[in-house]
Amino acid sequence: MSHAPGSTVAGPGPIGPIGGFLERFRRTTGMPARVGDEAAVELAPVFAVLDAFEREAQELRDRSSRMAAQRLHEAKEEAAALAAEARARADQERGDALKAGLRAADVEIAELLAASEAEARAIRRRGEERLPQLVAEVVARVGEAAP
Repeated sequence: MSHAPGSTVAGPGPIGPIGGFLERFRRTTGMPARVGDEAAVELAPVFAVLDAFEREAQELRDRSSRMAAQRLHEAKEEAAALAAEARARADQERGDALKAGLRAADVEIAELLAASEAEARAIRRRGEERLPQLVAEVVARVGEAAP
Protein backbone atom coordinates (compact mmCIF):
# COMPACT_ATOMS: atom_id res chain seq x y z
CA MET A 1 0.00 0.00 0.00
CA SER A 2 1.49 3.36 -0.95
CA HIS A 3 0.99 6.62 0.85
CA ALA A 4 0.56 10.12 -0.48
CA PRO A 5 3.81 12.03 -0.74
CA GLY A 6 4.74 13.46 2.63
CA SER A 7 2.24 11.33 4.58
CA THR A 8 3.06 8.60 7.07
CA VAL A 9 0.97 5.84 8.58
CA ALA A 10 0.25 8.08 11.55
CA GLY A 11 0.04 11.21 9.42
CA PRO A 12 -2.74 12.77 7.37
CA GLY A 13 -4.62 10.42 5.04
CA PRO A 14 -8.00 10.25 3.32
CA ILE A 15 -9.82 10.59 6.67
CA GLY A 16 -7.58 13.09 8.38
CA PRO A 17 -4.82 12.53 10.90
CA ILE A 18 -5.18 8.76 11.36
CA GLY A 19 -2.74 8.45 14.25
CA GLY A 20 -4.80 10.74 16.45
CA PHE A 21 -8.03 9.18 15.29
CA LEU A 22 -6.91 5.62 16.08
CA GLU A 23 -5.31 6.65 19.37
CA ARG A 24 -8.82 7.28 20.71
CA PHE A 25 -9.62 3.54 20.30
CA ARG A 26 -6.69 2.25 22.33
CA ARG A 27 -8.53 2.46 25.59
CA THR A 28 -9.53 -0.77 27.26
CA THR A 29 -13.17 -0.39 26.27
CA GLY A 30 -12.37 -0.12 22.57
CA MET A 31 -14.69 2.86 22.19
CA PRO A 32 -13.69 6.45 21.49
CA ALA A 33 -13.90 9.05 24.20
CA ARG A 34 -16.95 10.53 22.53
CA VAL A 35 -19.78 8.07 22.13
CA GLY A 36 -22.92 8.36 20.06
CA ASP A 37 -23.73 9.60 16.60
CA GLU A 38 -20.33 11.22 16.31
CA ALA A 39 -18.61 7.78 16.49
CA ALA A 40 -20.69 6.50 13.57
CA VAL A 41 -19.92 9.65 11.59
CA GLU A 42 -16.23 9.38 12.39
CA LEU A 43 -16.08 5.65 11.52
CA ALA A 44 -18.07 5.91 8.27
CA PRO A 45 -15.08 7.15 6.22
CA VAL A 46 -12.86 4.41 7.70
CA PHE A 47 -15.34 1.70 6.72
CA ALA A 48 -15.88 3.31 3.32
CA VAL A 49 -12.14 3.15 2.68
CA LEU A 50 -12.05 -0.45 3.91
CA ASP A 51 -15.00 -1.32 1.67
CA ALA A 52 -13.20 0.25 -1.29
CA PHE A 53 -10.08 -1.77 -0.47
CA GLU A 54 -12.16 -4.96 -0.22
CA ARG A 55 -13.84 -4.24 -3.58
CA GLU A 56 -10.49 -3.52 -5.20
CA ALA A 57 -9.00 -6.70 -3.72
CA GLN A 58 -11.97 -8.74 -4.98
CA GLU A 59 -11.65 -7.16 -8.44
CA LEU A 60 -7.96 -8.04 -8.46
CA ARG A 61 -8.72 -11.63 -7.41
CA ASP A 62 -11.43 -11.91 -10.09
CA ARG A 63 -9.19 -10.41 -12.77
CA SER A 64 -6.32 -12.68 -11.73
CA SER A 65 -8.58 -15.72 -11.86
CA ARG A 66 -9.82 -14.77 -15.34
CA MET A 67 -6.26 -14.16 -16.54
CA ALA A 68 -5.09 -17.48 -15.09
CA ALA A 69 -8.00 -19.32 -16.70
CA GLN A 70 -7.30 -17.61 -20.04
CA ARG A 71 -3.60 -18.43 -19.87
CA LEU A 72 -4.36 -22.03 -18.93
CA HIS A 73 -6.79 -22.28 -21.86
CA GLU A 74 -4.21 -20.81 -24.24
CA ALA A 75 -1.51 -23.15 -22.93
CA LYS A 76 -3.81 -26.17 -23.43
CA GLU A 77 -4.61 -25.04 -26.97
CA GLU A 78 -0.93 -24.53 -27.74
CA ALA A 79 -0.07 -27.95 -26.30
CA ALA A 80 -2.80 -29.57 -28.39
CA ALA A 81 -1.54 -27.79 -31.51
CA LEU A 82 2.05 -28.87 -30.80
CA ALA A 83 0.93 -32.47 -30.23
CA ALA A 84 -1.05 -32.46 -33.49
CA GLU A 85 1.94 -31.03 -35.34
CA ALA A 86 4.22 -33.67 -33.81
CA ARG A 87 1.80 -36.44 -34.84
CA ALA A 88 1.64 -35.04 -38.38
CA ARG A 89 5.43 -34.83 -38.54
CA ALA A 90 5.77 -38.38 -37.24
CA ASP A 91 3.30 -39.62 -39.85
CA GLN A 92 5.20 -37.73 -42.54
CA GLU A 93 8.52 -39.15 -41.35
CA ARG A 94 7.09 -42.69 -41.27
CA GLY A 95 5.74 -42.17 -44.79
CA ASP A 96 9.09 -40.83 -45.99
CA ALA A 97 10.93 -43.74 -44.37
CA LEU A 98 8.52 -46.21 -45.95
CA LYS A 99 8.98 -44.59 -49.37
CA ALA A 100 12.78 -44.63 -48.95
CA GLY A 101 12.61 -48.31 -47.94
CA LEU A 102 10.44 -49.12 -50.94
CA ARG A 103 12.82 -47.25 -53.25
CA ALA A 104 15.76 -49.16 -51.80
CA ALA A 105 13.87 -52.45 -52.23
CA ASP A 106 13.01 -51.50 -55.82
CA VAL A 107 16.70 -50.79 -56.52
CA GLU A 108 17.73 -54.10 -54.93
CA ILE A 109 15.07 -56.00 -56.91
CA ALA A 110 16.20 -54.32 -60.13
CA GLU A 111 19.82 -55.23 -59.39
CA LEU A 112 18.88 -58.85 -58.61
CA LEU A 113 16.76 -59.06 -61.76
CA ALA A 114 19.58 -57.64 -63.89
CA ALA A 115 22.06 -60.09 -62.35
CA SER A 116 19.63 -63.00 -62.89
CA GLU A 117 19.05 -62.02 -66.51
CA ALA A 118 22.82 -61.75 -67.09
CA GLU A 119 23.35 -65.17 -65.53
CA ALA A 120 20.54 -66.65 -67.66
CA ARG A 121 22.12 -65.17 -70.82
CA ALA A 122 25.50 -66.62 -69.83
CA ILE A 123 23.95 -70.06 -69.24
CA ARG A 124 22.08 -69.85 -72.56
CA ARG A 125 25.27 -68.80 -74.38
CA ARG A 126 27.28 -71.67 -72.83
CA GLY A 127 24.46 -74.07 -73.74
CA GLU A 128 24.42 -72.78 -77.31
CA GLU A 129 28.22 -73.11 -77.46
CA ARG A 130 28.11 -76.70 -76.20
CA LEU A 131 25.10 -77.75 -78.26
CA PRO A 132 27.04 -78.72 -81.44
CA GLN A 133 29.44 -80.85 -79.41
CA LEU A 134 26.58 -82.55 -77.54
CA VAL A 135 24.74 -83.23 -80.83
CA ALA A 136 27.93 -84.75 -82.25
CA GLU A 137 28.33 -86.99 -79.19
CA VAL A 138 24.69 -88.11 -79.38
CA VAL A 139 25.03 -88.88 -83.12
CA ALA A 140 28.26 -90.78 -82.49
CA ARG A 141 26.73 -92.90 -79.76
CA VAL A 142 23.66 -93.59 -81.86
CA GLY A 143 25.97 -94.64 -84.68
CA GLU A 144 27.89 -97.00 -82.42
CA ALA A 145 24.72 -98.60 -81.18
CA ALA A 146 23.31 -99.14 -84.65
CA PRO A 147 23.63 -102.77 -86.02
